[in-house]
Amino acid sequence: MGFIAGICSRDQSDISTQLYNMAIKLRHRGNSAFCVFSKEENGWKIFQCNDPRELLDVKISFGLVGRHLFLDENMEEIPYSDCHNTRFLLIDGRIFNISHIRKELENSHQEKIKNSGVILHIIEELQKKVFDFSSIFSKLFTLMEGMFAAALILKEHVFIFRDLIGIKPLYLYVGPKYIAFASEKKALWSIGLTQRIKSLRPGRVVRFAEIGFTSHFQAEFTKSESTHRQLELYRDQLLKSLKTNISNLIPQNSFYLLLSGGLDSTILATLLKQMNLEFKPLVLGSRKSKDIQVANKAADFLNLSIETLEFDEITLENLLPLLLYHVESRDEKKINIAFPLFYASKYISEKQIKILFTGQGADELFGGYKRHEILFQENPEKLVEALWEDIRQLHSVNLQRDDAVAMAHMVELRLPYLSRNIIEQSMQIPISFKIQPPFRKVILRQVGKQLGLPEDLIQHPKRAIQFSSGSYNILKKLARKCGFTKDFALKHSFFSPTQLFIDSLAYFLGFPHIDPQIIKFYENESITWPDSFWKYENMIHKIS
Repeated sequence: MGFIAGICSRDQSDISTQLYNMAIKLRHRGNSAFCVFSKEENGWKIFQCNDPRELLDVKISFGLVGRHLFLDENMEEIPYSDCHNTRFLLIDGRIFNISHIRKELENSHQEKIKNSGVILHIIEELQKKVFDFSSIFSKLFTLMEGMFAAALILKEHVFIFRDLIGIKPLYLYVGPKYIAFASEKKALWSIGLTQRIKSLRPGRVVRFAEIGFTSHFQAEFTKSESTHRQLELYRDQLLKSLKTNISNLIPQNSFYLLLSGGLDSTILATLLKQMNLEFKPLVLGSRKSKDIQVANKAADFLNLSIETLEFDEITLENLLPLLLYHVESRDEKKINIAFPLFYASKYISEKQIKILFTGQGADELFGGYKRHEILFQENPEKLVEALWEDIRQLHSVNLQRDDAVAMAHMVELRLPYLSRNIIEQSMQIPISFKIQPPFRKVILRQVGKQLGLPEDLIQHPKRAIQFSSGSYNILKKLARKCGFTKDFALKHSFFSPTQLFIDSLAYFLGFPHIDPQIIKFYENESITWPDSFWKYENMIHKIS
């Protein structure tokens, strides 16, 4: 994990201050030294520093900076380099199938292949035979299973790329004076780049240069027609793939599983227990939330000692400005969904744990939403493409949000349902094995039965996390406490008091692109923020 960022000026002006500002805004994402690449006439100058203020002394017009999240300092380094120190890699993420990839490489690389720098050794071997970068990246994406946003630095080229699922974020900016990229939007906002930011499409490789971003390759999922086999065969194949992926994702040190008691996370807890893997289950919610009740029932059945983390409006009051800042969105639904994960990440970080497993992705793969059931009843064939579209949009709908709130506390998410192999296998399962109204995720329920889960856990109805955890009601309570009642909102011609509360707070924090109507309201109305909010005023633009 970590961050990557880069900027170049079209007019050759100095960008050292901008690079420093971006590094400061993203420093929470890693624990290594900062690694800086500055472009010189005869190649790259590389240096590392623990104090990013050293960046201010480097007068350059083209530079990159990165920081890694080390889990084991004996196994990791920054930057990664190839055998001849001619190719370098800055990466936010990890490659999980390194042991498999070792078999693809010559013996001369074997001792050096112990971390995500494996990417460079693959490229080194491929360039002995292939001179076309598109072919090299095609092979690279075929070989790798992982989550990553990365910068590949060669003598003449800089390529940036992102994993096919989009688990790790990356944002691009192209303007009249600057070309830039960063792991989070706030790094670009902090240097005044707000208007042309776009998310790099998952699976895409682009060249980063003074002229802009030039596309070189686009990875795609392999789509295959569904074959008509027995449901039990699909169930067993899915179960085997989940076990394999869990084995790939298991860290050397302790980790947590976010256990809501829903089918997705309960299956993961069961597999972890059956595989004799040491983990800590965690459930969180408001005092009487459904998640806490059901997760404890699942933990009792599995004979697991579960940790319970409760929250209320005071908890949210103390965290909301930071939550909004890290989510980088004013969307009420996103804030409601993000809060439990944000609080969970804070909790486990304080316990010196850096890894959190979640069940993200299962609903998109197996038809877990009510809208999937409705579409199935209208036209099953349309649902197949709808699920593919959900997977393609997963990065922008959920994954970028989840990564941002976890990495706010230097916590790395691991998502057993979201590997390329599992996605492509799951999308071959006939749609009738996923939805049989009124039941959804039928194939996953069959996996639960095969694992011996009781019927009440298998058939537990899905509820959105903002309702099952209680975060929806907590946010509404906090908005009312701050004076944003229904009558107050209607008086000022706004429909939703909670959304008005969030929009006003975003303006207070310095978010760009605030609706003029919100700005006029805020500047004409005397809002009494809680005392804990004031240290975050204009936080977007503060560099400290």
